[in-house]
Amino acid sequence: MTDRAGPVADSIGLSGEPRPQPGQRSTDLSTLRRGLEILDTLRQCTWACDARGWGNNRIAEHLGADKSQVSRTLKVLVEAGLVVRDEETRTYRLGWGAYSLGMRATDQHLMRVGSVIVRKVVSVTGSRVFLVVRDGASAVTIWSDAPLHVRPIVDSIGMVYPVESTETGRALLYGSDPVAIRQILGVGTEDNPRADEFIRRVARDRQVGFSYGVLPGDSAGVVAVPIWTTGRKVIAALGATSKALAHKANVTPVVRVLLATATELTQHLTADLRAEVAVSAVPYQGWPARPELTSAR
Repeated sequence: MTDRAGPVADSIGLSGEPRPQPGQRSTDLSTLRRGLEILDTLRQCTWACDARGWGNNRIAEHLGADKSQVSRTLKVLVEAGLVVRDEETRTYRLGWGAYSLGMRATDQHLMRVGSVIVRKVVSVTGSRVFLVVRDGASAVTIWSDAPLHVRPIVDSIGMVYPVESTETGRALLYGSDPVAIRQILGVGTEDNPRADEFIRRVARDRQVGFSYGVLPGDSAGVVAVPIWTTGRKVIAALGATSKALAHKANVTPVVRVLLATATELTQHLTADLRAEVAVSAVPYQGWPARPELTSAR
C-alpha cells in the first residue's frame, strides 16, 4: 500500500455510494446527482484516462445513464463554467469554474503556508513532496511540488486515494482510535482481517512517528508524517517520495526534515505549539542540513 505518482482509480462516487459500472444503469440519477457524478467522472478521466476529456456517449456509458439526459446536464455545466467543451473533438473536461470552486473549498491558510514550506522541503531533500488532507475515507492531495528533473507529466494536486492505500493516508489516521478507523473504512464492528491488519499497521507507524513504504520493483520509497494540532488532532499529512528513499539508509534524514516541517506548519496554523507535536522515535532537531543520501543502485 503505497503512494504512487500515477492515479489510483476509486470506485466510490461523490455521493459516497458505489459508482455504477460501465453499462450498469443507475436507478437514482436525479439532476443534481447526475451533475455531481459527471463532474467526478471528468475528474477521474483527467488522471486515469485521457486529459483531453470524454465525449457525451462515453460519459453516459460510464455512468449507465441516458445519453440525452447526460447531454442536457453537460449543457448546464458548460453554461455554469464548471465544464468546457472542445468544439473540434466534442469532448468535455473540467473548466476553470471547477478549479475556482475547489480552491475556495479548502483551508486557505493551510494552502498558503503549505505551498511555501513544501517548496522548502523539495529544495532540502530533492524529493517530490505532497501535502495531503483526509476527506472521509479518502486522502486528497492539496499541494505538491518536485525538483525539475523529476517533475511528473501530470501533477498530483487534486488526486484522491483511499486512505488505506497510501503512506500519507496512514499518517492521517494517527489521531484516530481503532473504532474510529473502522468507521472511516466503513467496516463497523464486522470481522474484517484486512481492516484489523491495517489498524495494527497504523499503530506501528504511530509508535515510530512516520509511515514508510517502497513502490513495486524498489523504484522509489515513500515516507509520510502527520501534521498535528495542539489538541492532538491530525489536520494533514506531509509525504515525500524519491528513488533514494527506496534505501532505508536514506529514510531517517528525510524524516527529520519532514518532522521539522510538520512542526513549522503547526506553529503557523495554531497559536500554541506543544512539545509533543512531533512525536517520533526520530527526535525533532530543528531544520537539519541537506541530507546526504545514498545513491540508488
